[in-house]
Amino acid sequence: MVLATNVTQLPYLAKNLTTGQTYVFYVEARNAVGFSVRSDLFTVIAATVPSAPTNPTTTLQNNNVIITWSAPAANGQPITSYTIYI
Repeated sequence: MVLATNVTQLPYLAKNLTTGQTYVFYVEARNAVGFSVRSDLFTVIAATVPSAPTNPTTTLQNNNVIITWSAPAANGQPITSYTIYI
């Protein structure tokens, strides 16, 4: 599928991609003689790092602390884990 033709400005901004979708791109150049060999394929996931979790709350239970927070927006890819610091 052709995303754009006659692109003359670099870089190119690919707009309106579906969040979480994986896209495979390649580019070819053109001059008066014809088209170049295609670039290598490159894969991009339309996602960004997750948003920040909500500020944690804590509950003391004997000598233990229960730490609770709300999951943040995943921004296109599922959150797979959290790291808790002390």
